[in-house]
Amino acid sequence: MKRIEEISDPRMIGKVQHNLSAIIFVSLCGVLSGCEDWNDIRDYCQVKKDWLSQYVCLKNGVPSSDTFRRVFTLLDQDNIENLLRTHAAEIVGAKNPSDQIAIDGKALRGSKTLNSKCLHSVSAWCHENGLIIAEEQVESKSNEITAIPLLLESLNLKNNTVTIDAAGCQKNIVTQIIEQKGDYVLGLKRNNPKLYAAVEKHILSEGESDSNRLYDAFDERHGRSVRRRYFGYDVSKLDNIQEWSAAKTVIAVETISSKDNDPNLSSSAEWRYFLSSHKSSDKRLPAYIRNHWSIENKLHWVLDVHMKEDNDQKSERKSVRSFALLKRIALNVVRTKDTTPKRSVRRKLKHSGWDNNYLLKMLS
Repeated sequence: MKRIEEISDPRMIGKVQHNLSAIIFVSLCGVLSGCEDWNDIRDYCQVKKDWLSQYVCLKNGVPSSDTFRRVFTLLDQDNIENLLRTHAAEIVGAKNPSDQIAIDGKALRGSKTLNSKCLHSVSAWCHENGLIIAEEQVESKSNEITAIPLLLESLNLKNNTVTIDAAGCQKNIVTQIIEQKGDYVLGLKRNNPKLYAAVEKHILSEGESDSNRLYDAFDERHGRSVRRRYFGYDVSKLDNIQEWSAAKTVIAVETISSKDNDPNLSSSAEWRYFLSSHKSSDKRLPAYIRNHWSIENKLHWVLDVHMKEDNDQKSERKSVRSFALLKRIALNVVRTKDTTPKRSVRRKLKHSGWDNNYLLKMLS
């Protein structure tokens, strides 16, 4: 509550009926209880008014849904992003430290209109703790590349490895990570044609052997057998590799899939490449690559399926951004405060809506 009270009120003095901290507090309570839009939050406040009044001033009644919408449209987005970051930093500081930060973008599909494309959020994800530690929001997917440096600036990268897909494999991003005392594992695709071609040629000449194999294992599920092989190649002497700050290694990952555990039946093979500042012999490299994709099913999927983010249609862009940030704060809270095995985020949100004592536990 203290950090909420520190947020400056953008409204005109003398024309305010509802305290800003009260509006933000009850909105967060609403999202923690499964509210999906401003109407839901108003209805939630009507039902829970007596209980909420124990913690914030609602002497002028419950704000209308339009008031909630207007206030969050006027609010400086940096204030809400800072609320997310400071809260996450406190949680991460109290938990076991992680050495990996995954960065990835997600479309806010409900923000798409006839005249504008959907907004995109670029999140920094702490794999070890399952938390969103920072976020930047941009107007379109093409702007994700410009958002990543801003996101990195807000993070302490020392002793951390940053993982990003091929969109983040840019020379300026690599340089920034190294300057901030971090390491990196970045997807490498044909959007960097010269480097990609040089790497392919190098890997072909080096071949596959026990000396460069980092990992080789089978994964059998859903009627399919998947074999993943990881190979590390030293590229420190590759032509022009010095343009990529501290680049030492390319990891080649082969994924071989087959149905019914028969390698001769409907099998397929795919190769992917990753550029890294770690040494080619570093046994952590396969885990960094595998862990990166947890951001898809532990963050993006949860936001869409459990918190209905793709169904969230709002006309004002800033309103969309604010609600998206509230959902991310709420997700961090429920994941931290309730670690009951096999209890989904959806169930935790419903529990908050039903049980005031449980909600207090979330807010404590």
